[in-house]
Amino acid sequence: MPIPGTADRSGDWEEWLNQGARQPDPPPVTPTSRMPVREYDYSDESPARAPQIVDRSGGSAGSRLRRSRSRRPDDRVRRDKVLSLLILVGVGIVIISVVLTVLHTGKRTRNTTTAASVPAVVEDSAPAVTPPVTAAASPAPIATADCEHRRDADEVSGTDPGGTSSGPDAILAFERAYYVQRSGSAARAVVTDDATVTSSLGSSAFPPAENIQRGINQIPVGTRYCVQVTRGSTDGSQWEVRLTQQKPGEQPHTFTQIVTTRTISDRTLIAAIKEG
Repeated sequence: MPIPGTADRSGDWEEWLNQGARQPDPPPVTPTSRMPVREYDYSDESPARAPQIVDRSGGSAGSRLRRSRSRRPDDRVRRDKVLSLLILVGVGIVIISVVLTVLHTGKRTRNTTTAASVPAVVEDSAPAVTPPVTAAASPAPIATADCEHRRDADEVSGTDPGGTSSGPDAILAFERAYYVQRSGSAARAVVTDDATVTSSLGSSAFPPAENIQRGINQIPVGTRYCVQVTRGSTDGSQWEVRLTQQKPGEQPHTFTQIVTTRTISDRTLIAAIKEG
């Protein structure tokens, strides 16, 4: 016999015993034939997502994205052009700097050369006046260190060339021919034909030019000398001569002589020499 509250259902012996209160109907079963909805996480979307900006162009996000991608090569070209332009400008600045430096250096060199080539002009406010010199040390290398060049009425000294205008000039010319010209004939030319030489050995005729030359050859080249002529008589025919001779590497030696001169045909010559 069926149990009230059940539908033709037969069960075990326990179900027949528990036939009290009616059991509630089980909850409706959700149909399983429907496909579950899949949830997507857009936190890691690819660059294909629409940009989160306000579109003021009137187009869609997709069109904006496509235009942005198409402009990328143009941006790169513009950047390359700007970089090339900056490089060209830098190279131009360097070239201009080098050219200016070369021009400036060349101009400065030309100015220096011009200044060095122009002689300095010194303007004198007044003409220079050279005071007369009566005595000075001889600058000539033929004179001894203490040789004094002077000329007055009573004394003449130095290594002047001399001549035949006076007694001191004839004596200076003879000694210069001996030490500077080293010529026997030049020395004999300022001596009279009948001149004599007096020494401790006696008196003799003045030697000819050949003998004088042999004496000159015995004097070393470079021997220095100095002549000092002092008036010895009132008539101007006799002179005291102090001759200083200094051979190379030796100390100077001084000799004293008495020289007599005579004027013949407007020429004053040596007539006699004797030891002082």
